[in-house]
Amino acid sequence: MTHRHNIDILTYMKAQALRNTIDKYVWLRWLILVLILTTTFIGTIAGPLALVVYVLPTIFVFMHGARYLGRKNILLFFILTYIITFTAEYLGVHTGQIFGTYYYNSVSNGPLLGGVPVLLMLTYFTLAYSTYVLLRVIFGWISVIRGWKVLAISLLGGMVMTLSDLASDPVNSTVNQLYIWTQGGVFFGVPYQNFMGWLGETFLLFFVISLVFGYVTKAPQQKKQPSARFLLEPIVLFIIPVLPVILRPLWVHQSIDIYQPMSLIALFGLGTIGLMGLIRVTSYHRNTRKT
Repeated sequence: MTHRHNIDILTYMKAQALRNTIDKYVWLRWLILVLILTTTFIGTIAGPLALVVYVLPTIFVFMHGARYLGRKNILLFFILTYIITFTAEYLGVHTGQIFGTYYYNSVSNGPLLGGVPVLLMLTYFTLAYSTYVLLRVIFGWISVIRGWKVLAISLLGGMVMTLSDLASDPVNSTVNQLYIWTQGGVFFGVPYQNFMGWLGETFLLFFVISLVFGYVTKAPQQKKQPSARFLLEPIVLFIIPVLPVILRPLWVHQSIDIYQPMSLIALFGLGTIGLMGLIRVTSYHRNTRKT
């Protein structure tokens, strides 16, 4: 009886462990993605709804990242992102040596700390996470990465995030005036230095994160391969802000000389990368078990 009882307990524990791996919040994450898509097309930059635009993607990333990387690791991802990007922005605003000479509009950016919007780091966080997972999916690097892969994903991640800035910065600075370039620049009023600064900043961000995850916390540690549906979610998060940039020339006729070039950059640059992720994830786990 004792032996039989021990087997029953072991069976029960295994069943409980299996239940615990069931993703209970997948529907909530997809609901958040739908809400993010809706608010993105509204395009508000001020008022209470603007706070929602920052917060919703952050909530999604914490939920998804807690399951993919682990709770401690996604919190570490957030802390490292906030420290590195805030430091870069602070030095950029006060010295002009990283991105060029600029300042943030205190009206449209929410609260400022040292001249830097405190909510801006949330955008860095969500874009960095979606880019990070997207590149892992494209190259099939789902578990722990080390060696040359750390350098590769850091450089590619920095280039992709800089590409997103290339497609959005002229509109944000010239039309929306979220920040002002005091000396202008060669790319629709944005200086060349800004994009080199973005590349350096985001490369450093991905490099530090990848080193920590690869050699310290050893994340993500996956007992089973994540499902295609699960990996699709951050790719959708990556694509959502790209869609209005691509489509905006269809209904906006003012400043069309800025919107149309940004649409082309978003379509053939970010759109190509997002499409690669979608194609890769649809065929990635057809012959593997889902988590």
